[in-house]
Amino acid sequence: MNNDPVARHARMPPRNNTTAPKWDESRPRELPQYFKELEYLFADCGIADNTQKKEYAARYVSYDMAETWLGLPEFGDNVTISNNTPRPYMYQEWKAAVLKLYPGTDTSTRYNLGDLERLVNQTFNSGLATLGRFSDYYRDFQRIARWLLANGKLYRNEERCLFQQGISTSLWSKIICHLKITLPDHHPEDPYEVDQVFEGAKWVLKGTDTSTTKTSNGT
Repeated sequence: MNNDPVARHARMPPRNNTTAPKWDESRPRELPQYFKELEYLFADCGIADNTQKKEYAARYVSYDMAETWLGLPEFGDNVTISNNTPRPYMYQEWKAAVLKLYPGTDTSTRYNLGDLERLVNQTFNSGLATLGRFSDYYRDFQRIARWLLANGKLYRNEERCLFQQGISTSLWSKIICHLKITLPDHHPEDPYEVDQVFEGAKWVLKGTDTSTTKTSNGT
């Protein structure tokens, strides 16, 4: 029996293998997640060399994209330290240079209030006739709103009012009727919390189609 821990490492999957990490180049915001998946694989496969990591990262994208990434100065070794001795750029330095090519990957500007308002307007115009559709709206709204709240770009009452604005008048009146029964102590001048509205919608839309309108890539 081979007890060598190195021998037990998994192997990096071939390009286009079903287990290979993937990134849709039309969705730059998902590039950091691509690198996270890669880094899990690096740990599993015992990949520690900086150059190997860079080469593997470029293996799973298109040839044109790989050429761009591998052509970055940070792929080479011309950075110098204090005594003017050249050393290779680290993988993390190269990854940072790759991410700079795609402004949408900057986590400090991931969302803005306009993103949330567009979602609300689009939802109001398209309607929320089923529980599945309402659930999509709830998840999409929460994803953006939570980031805005955490980064001080949205107030809690703004969040509650905006969520309600995505709901048609007829559906909203039914939800309100239910919430008045389940939350009799709620002050009428205070907006309902997003989760409270969602619970009300689940009751009102009970029995409607629960299937999601999302595709597998989240669109």
